[in-house]
Amino acid sequence: EEAIEYHNLHLKIAKEVGDKHGEGCAHGNLRNAYDPKEVGDKHGEGVAYGNLGNPYHHLGDSKKAIEYYNLNLKIAKEVGDKHGEGNAYGNLGIAYHRLGNFKKALEYHNLYLKITKEVGDKHGEGGAYGNFGSAYFSLGDFKKAIKYHNLHLKIAKEVGDKHAEGAAYGNLGNPYYLLGDSEKAIEYYNLNLKIAKEVGDKHGRVTLMAILAMLIAVWVISKKPLYHNLHLKITKEVGDKHGEGGAYGNCGNDYFTKEVEDKDGEGMAHGNLGNVYYRLGDSKKAIEHHNQHLKIAKEVGDKHGEGSAYGNLGNAYDYLGDSKKAIDYHNLDLKIAKEVGDKHGEGGAYSNLG
Repeated sequence: EEAIEYHNLHLKIAKEVGDKHGEGCAHGNLRNAYDPKEVGDKHGEGVAYGNLGNPYHHLGDSKKAIEYYNLNLKIAKEVGDKHGEGNAYGNLGIAYHRLGNFKKALEYHNLYLKITKEVGDKHGEGGAYGNFGSAYFSLGDFKKAIKYHNLHLKIAKEVGDKHAEGAAYGNLGNPYYLLGDSEKAIEYYNLNLKIAKEVGDKHGRVTLMAILAMLIAVWVISKKPLYHNLHLKITKEVGDKHGEGGAYGNCGNDYFTKEVEDKDGEGMAHGNLGNVYYRLGDSKKAIEHHNQHLKIAKEVGDKHGEGSAYGNLGNAYDYLGDSKKAIDYHNLDLKIAKEVGDKHGEGGAYSNLG
């Protein structure tokens, strides 16, 4: 009865978040609900706990997800299931990352990497490298982030995993952009976009369009006449008719927010657009987007994104001459940077407050 209750909960949450894979797993688990307990199937019980953790993670309840992932880990160790143990470590690392505990996330990513090598799981090994890259990026160590995302890219190519290859390209673009190498960042985002087209990833393409538009806008601020032509070229290449119209009239900024189902990606895109408006001198429009980023970051429990939004809001209010609001937001940014151990962010907040 308890198993059925949990699987029904999994099914309910999977439906709420639109997780079709999770929904299918829940239906399958409900069909077999009595079997694991009756035959003492500890392995099946462990897998069920892992499946129960996933929808909570997608809903932003990382603490609840961690409870289930730990139960999954415990059983995987008991039955000697190395693959299950590795998956649990990987899920725990991602959940702790979402909570902003990057050091704890790195510990679990390391355990996951160790097991993937032991069992010869190349896909998992690549994923572990990607997780390392994301953690170091959040900690502000962009050179290490590049190192690990390159390792992820190498394995993705070896095993022919196009989705992972595209993700690695996108993740490589982020640190290059923050290191000031916008041309290199655009190169990687374009490769990410190319893969998204190949695999038919509509939502990924839309999110990437927002990122590319942001990068190109920043990169060519001194060459504004080129901006709309570059935007138009990209939108034509990906067959984005709405974006194509927006490139002519500079009015396509809301497109991706209506199309993207990935809340993390939507929040990041709002943050990126906020930065574009800030650099173009439109701080009021920047504040609108950074507030949207902040709202979504809070909804999904993204502490790093929340801190970033506070910092960007502080900069925008400072530009408008509202020093009191600017200081309030920079202090909130500083508080979160300290909570999650983000030394790079902490230094930036102190600099902004000074």
